[in-house]
Amino acid sequence: MRYTLLFLFVFIFVDSHAQYTSYHSEDKKALRDYEEARQLLKRVQFREAMEPMLDAVERDPDFIEVWLALGSASNRLGWDSLSFVYFKKAIRIDPDYPKSKYAYHAIGEQFYKDAVYDSAEAYLEHYIRTIPNDPVKETVAKSMIMDCRFAQQALLNPFEYNIRQLADHANSFQLQYFPALSVDQQKLYFTRRVGMNNYDDEDIYFCEYDSASQMWSVPASVSDQINSEFNEGAASMSADERTLVFTSCDGRRGYGSCDIYIAQKVGDDWSKPENIGKAVNSAAWEAQPSLSADGRTILFVSNRRGGYGGKDIWMSTKNRRGEWQSAINLGKRINSNKDEISPFIHANGETIYFSSNGHEGLGGLDIYMSEIERDSLWKFPVNLGYPLNDEHDQVSLYIASDSKTGVYTIEKLTKTGFQSKLYAFDLPDRFQVTNQSAYLKGRVVDADNHSPITAEIQVYHLSNNHFYSELTSDAKTGAYTLVLTEGNRYGIYVTSPGYMFVDFSFTLEDLKSFDQNLLDIELQPIKVGASSTLGNVFFDHDDASLKPESMSELRVVYYFLRQNPKLKMEIAGHSDSEGSESYNLELSMRRAKTVHDFLISKGISPSQLSYKGYGESRLLYTGENPHLLAENRRIEFLVSEIGE
Repeated sequence: MRYTLLFLFVFIFVDSHAQYTSYHSEDKKALRDYEEARQLLKRVQFREAMEPMLDAVERDPDFIEVWLALGSASNRLGWDSLSFVYFKKAIRIDPDYPKSKYAYHAIGEQFYKDAVYDSAEAYLEHYIRTIPNDPVKETVAKSMIMDCRFAQQALLNPFEYNIRQLADHANSFQLQYFPALSVDQQKLYFTRRVGMNNYDDEDIYFCEYDSASQMWSVPASVSDQINSEFNEGAASMSADERTLVFTSCDGRRGYGSCDIYIAQKVGDDWSKPENIGKAVNSAAWEAQPSLSADGRTILFVSNRRGGYGGKDIWMSTKNRRGEWQSAINLGKRINSNKDEISPFIHANGETIYFSSNGHEGLGGLDIYMSEIERDSLWKFPVNLGYPLNDEHDQVSLYIASDSKTGVYTIEKLTKTGFQSKLYAFDLPDRFQVTNQSAYLKGRVVDADNHSPITAEIQVYHLSNNHFYSELTSDAKTGAYTLVLTEGNRYGIYVTSPGYMFVDFSFTLEDLKSFDQNLLDIELQPIKVGASSTLGNVFFDHDDASLKPESMSELRVVYYFLRQNPKLKMEIAGHSDSEGSESYNLELSMRRAKTVHDFLISKGISPSQLSYKGYGESRLLYTGENPHLLAENRRIEFLVSEIGE
């Protein structure tokens, strides 16, 4: 955490001497110099007061009141090193002087900032012993002491991060920060700034990784449509790299000083950025967005009203109509009475990393992680420890989709000036996500001519039929990227007007069978004879009753029929070859009828549907592979007629 007690230090050199008629000096010239300085201090002329105070202690080196005032004035001027020296001199003169207690706090705080945690703890402990009946000041000091103890333990128990600076091309500029990796880790996006001033131009750049040379390419602008004469920074991408959100301050029309903007990519072309809207932005400061893998959840930072103090992390989600919902605060487990910034939501959608100076840490802004609990509350944040965190500020971290590595920013003051560089690190097991994620990508194409198709891809948890994610394939290329998290079996449904739907299901374990995580999806144009297999309709063994996990599939079928009322469909039941032929025929008939009756009960016209059992007469596979043989047990949806 970061602490300050400036209001106490003003009290030292103004109010205290209104109460004392005698000082620790009898030198008249020194007293006159100090009186001159006091008048300047009352007018908040700290710099002007320095000369007469220095004259006073030159004449009388034991003039403790002046040393305390010098320390306070230096603190207000931001001269921390001088303040530290002056307060130390005051304490050496009289460790028990009543007004020296504030010097103990100042010295303890400076030791804390310098990562001399044992000395900081000792001075702060002394400070607590000398502040009678002041619970507010005591709480602040005790909190800093807890940080010192945490930091000392962290230094004794470092983690193996293997921190290393990224190759030169990825650090081509003096200032680059807020990194983001593509899900396949082959692209690195970041913000670069030209100049040292906060108002200097920021743009979004990217590099591509060459596996052969193990080097990043020369950085390039993400798009002339995105980067402009205005500032664009702190960007985040969806997993398919077709939705981009970023911060822009001043220049663009917005709701506040800084707002969040969004752009969409079709083929190779980015749309003109638009303000994401008042559900996210306000008259306050909004910045540093992080987009979920499916692009339907956004985390961001704001100092708007309704928070817990300072800057807080807020969240907005997109509803099924594609509308962003009013942002909500992430809650007091995440947000403190200080600052929480630079959030990052992992590809698994269940884990966040962020920076804060309001939780137990090593000083300044530290990086923390938290995961969602079953009751949708965030767990208490965990500090990522040393050496990733230290006494300096740590911000803008990104964890790769496999959770094993990450990238973050390290800021340094060098001989050539202030620098901000990108560093990679290995993430220790303790801080990796509980549920890993992986991606599946490919193209959605026409089954007849392989031309790209814009299709809607919906994902459900089959265990409870809860909606998980939704995305659309690229209108020009048909490309899609889907990120899934372990611990669930997913039903995936692909639909597009004029085409039969396709569905399938798998877990993360199944992805190992895909070549380079690629899967092209072919959709059949609607015509007589076209069919779709209901891969996510489930029955118990030797039973025709629908299992609960079938509901997400049947919902897709229902909407397909409602959108295509002129189609007449046959529901065809099929079985494997185990058991008698007559039994298999009868079971396949009953299962087809169950699906038929369910859809009729939901309002589908009986004239639109028929059903038939085929038993084992149309086997897809023979042999001994149990997984392939299981695919013989299926329900098909066939176009039997297209009405006028």
